[in-house]
Parts: sequence; structure tokens; C-alpha cells
Amino acid sequence: MVAGAFVKGGMRLPVYKYETKSGSKKWYAAFWYTDWTGKKRKKKKEGFDKKGDAQSFEREFLLKNNRSCEMSFASLVELYQGDAEHRVREGTQGNADSVIKKWLLPYFGELQVNEIDAVTIRTWQNTVMSAINPRTGKKYAETYIRSINSRLSAIFNYAVMFYNLGSNPCRPAGYMGKKKAGKMKFWTLDEFNQAMAHVSNWSFRVAFMIMYWLGFREGECLALQPADILSSKIARVEKTHHRRKGEDTNGPPKTENSYRDTSMPDFLYDEVLRYIGALYDIDDCDRIFYFQKGTLGRALTEAANAAGVKRIRIHDLRHSHAALLVELGYSIVAVAERLGDTVDVAMSTYAHLYPNKMEQVAADLNSQVVPKNEAPASVISELEKVEKEHKN
Repeated sequence: MVAGAFVKGGMRLPVYKYETKSGSKKWYAAFWYTDWTGKKRKKKKEGFDKKGDAQSFEREFLLKNNRSCEMSFASLVELYQGDAEHRVREGTQGNADSVIKKWLLPYFGELQVNEIDAVTIRTWQNTVMSAINPRTGKKYAETYIRSINSRLSAIFNYAVMFYNLGSNPCRPAGYMGKKKAGKMKFWTLDEFNQAMAHVSNWSFRVAFMIMYWLGFREGECLALQPADILSSKIARVEKTHHRRKGEDTNGPPKTENSYRDTSMPDFLYDEVLRYIGALYDIDDCDRIFYFQKGTLGRALTEAANAAGVKRIRIHDLRHSHAALLVELGYSIVAVAERLGDTVDVAMSTYAHLYPNKMEQVAADLNSQVVPKNEAPASVISELEKVEKEHKN
């Protein structure tokens, strides 16, 4: 049965009704289109409960294929995600997908791309900025809010570049949030030890120790396998753990610099080996930590509350390691190498930890200057000769 209909934009979309083997009535769409190579192809999709659903599918498919910004924002997102899947790290894309699902699609999903303007975006921004994080009971962090806005802007930039959108409506709407967080939080060794005294789960405690004493990112820690702990007391980073579309996977580290071999203090090496030895039937290529991202953050907060020390994020254990290295007198170059950062990134992140070190540098340089009255006679004679020539 053919059911012709005209929908928005004057597009005629015939769809068809059929009966399944169980006797239920369904609709399907069948139509021709021209693909990106110029070839004519037929598209068919079954299983729609309503005629309108089949028509909407056909319309959105053709609008996307024709690069028309009359498509819905949800359709644009599908194109954006499909393109990004082959161009960015899986972990990065997983974070982007999470933001899109939570903050963008519920608001913009059904709107036509070319009908979303700066006023619409400003209204949405106000909603986001006033939202309360259910985990903290407070508003979301300024840097997180900025990342949400940046993701929306990136999608519209994609539409401008590849789908003939006239301009990015995020630009006149302005940004929200901040690029950089406020003062960095980290734990001193004493604070770390106080918190660890309240962590009874051995797996959690070993993971926290690795991040604090080695400066590993959470994903780098969760990706560790027995084969990564070398007999030379080295922890090797060559992958990172992330979760996307409900599946746990390991992928390449964040940057090229992130590939590294990190020396372990004896006590940590012994503890990690003892922990691995207690795991049942584990192979060299199995993960030594079974939990997912997010679990450690909650456990760290519980430990901080129980110990009465300031609350920090799980990533702040990495910052705590950097702060410890600075306190021990290591250069920014050494800090960058150990953390798997470039010197520029390490400098922009940790330079503020060095002010008192700069005062020490000046004091050390002062100590290298020999007062004239304490210098050897030959040196004094040479200095006097120079002064005499300068006066003449």
C-alpha cells in the first residue's frame, strides 16, 4: 500500500505499509538517491510503527545526503560523530559523545540546523549555567561548562565547513564558562597518607598509590596489565583505558609524549607485585584493575571526607605528584618527562609551584659571586686594572 504525503519543505515522501509474519502492520521507506560518487542507489528501511516515522527517516536521510541545513540538529550530530570517529582518539570521542547526549541533543535535537540562532543558544546557555550537579549539589565547574559550549560550537563549525551553513550561531551568542580552572588543588604527602588510612579496598589503594607516586592519569592507571610492570622496576605506559558505548576498551595514550617508562620507588614496586600476585588466574594481558572510570573518583571523595582533608579530583593525584617533584627540587624538564607532558604544557600547568624556587635560584647565584676584598690578589689586581681602563 502506497501512502503519498507532502511534508515540510514541499518534499513528497511516499512510504509503504506491509504486514509482518506475526500479522502486525508496519511501514517502510524505499527511495532512490545519488551517493557521493555520483552513483544512483536505492535505500530501503523497514520496521516503522507509524507512517510519519518512515517519512521522517526518508526526509532526514535525503537532507543529509544533499547537505541541506534544513536537516535536524540530531542528523547533523550523526554526521559529525561519524566523521570524528575516524579522526580523533576513541577516548576523546567518548567524552564528546557523553556531552552531546547529556547537554545538546535534549535541547537542540529536533530543531532544524538553520533555525538555531544566537538567541536560542543564549537561552540554552542560561539553562546550563544554572544547572546543579546532583553529585555535588553545586553548579558545574566553569571549565566543564566551557567544554560543553565548545562542543556545540565545534558541531556548528563542522556544518559551516561541510554543509553550507551560513555562519556559526555560537559566535554572536558568546561563550560561557572559563578556559582555565581556578587555583590547582593537590595533596601534600601528609594529606595523601591521611586519606589512604581510610581506604580499605586494596585495589583502590594500589591505584591511588600509582597515580600519586607515578603521576599517572586515571586512564593510564586503569589500562595497566601485569606485562607493563617490568622487572627493572619500570611501569610502562603505552595505552589508556576508556569506556564508550557501554564497552571497556584500551586505546593509545593521550599524546605521543604520553608513551613512557616510569621508574617506580621500591616500596611501590613491591606493593604492586604483591597485589598482582594475589589476583586470581590473571594473564599478562589482563587489566589489573577491574573497575571503570568514575569509581575511583567517588572512592577518593569518601576517603577525603573520612580523613577530614580537602576534597580533590582523581586527576589531582597527578598534580599532587608534580607538586611533590617540585618540592623535592626537580626541574620542570624532569617533571614534564615523568608525567609524559611537553615542557610547554608542564610549564603552563605547574609554573606557579616554583615561586619560592626562583628566590632560591637568586640566592644560589649570589653565593657564586666572590666579594672583592676576599678575592685572591691576582684577581684583585686584574679587577683594578679593568676599573682604571674604564675610567680613562
